Amino acid sequence: MAIATTTIDAPIQEALDRGTRTLKTVLTKAGSKSVGSLQTTTNEIGYLMAVARLAIEALGITADVGEKQLHAARLRGLERMTELRKAAEPVLETGDVCEFLSLSRETIRKKVDRRQLLALPKGGDRVFPAFQFQDGDVLPGFAEVLNALATDSPFVALSFLLSKNPDFGGRSACELLQAGEVDPVIAEARGCLNHGS
Repeated sequence: MAIATTTIDAPIQEALDRGTRTLKTVLTKAGSKSVGSLQTTTNEIGYLMAVARLAIEALGITADVGEKQLHAARLRGLERMTELRKAAEPVLETGDVCEFLSLSRETIRKKVDRRQLLALPKGGDRVFPAFQFQDGDVLPGFAEVLNALATDSPFVALSFLLSKNPDFGGRSACELLQAGEVDPVIAEARGCLNHGS
């Protein structure tokens, strides 16, 4: 019985080799007592972020205080993006959204570009949080909220939509939209970025 082998392109193999060498260096310098955080991660992103933290500590990266704070802020940003992706589940693939809305891929792309649908990057494609759909269509008021936010960052929009808001009685913007309460969400979205929310 022949065992199937997967052919790996040269650039991918080079990246794998470099990653393996780097990971070996970081873990060796960090020591066995420091790798416990890697063993408790639940997904690949969490693992890579834990390795990045270890690398900063173990390799003794010479950086001034400002640079260290910048590295820490970047890691916090990646952690927040990971949390938002998780909170956005379930998500639909582009083909599923095309079928669900009876629209072509090109029309879906245009709707994303016009801030009528929220899409998150995934590899070379996109995924769409399912919460933006209701009764076979886009949630009423959803496109208006995206346009009122006036941001090109899907993660800023996602944060606004999913974060609990005291102005909404501790509910999220998404929960209000799903309950048909569109106007207060649009009003909050208009002022969101102007007030640094």
